[in-house]
Amino acid sequence: MARIARTVDLRAGIELCTDSPIGRVQQALAGLGPGEAVAVLVRGYADEFTVTAWARRNGYAVIEIQREGEEARIVLAAASG
Repeated sequence: MARIARTVDLRAGIELCTDSPIGRVQQALAGLGPGEAVAVLVRGYADEFTVTAWARRNGYAVIEIQREGEEARIVLAAASG
């Protein structure tokens, strides 16, 4: 399992279609070392889908998704291979 190096909390209700929230995730993913990952906290299925779809489209691996009620914790890392 990858070590969580950074956490990005997007649960504040910020519109994910703007550059800022996804930009925060992208910035957190930049420069990760081997075996490191980023945890992204979101609220709602739409935000979860937006983050995971963006990650996959941009070459990142979705390592894990943990859901609790309306919130989710998404673990992202650089795709291997």
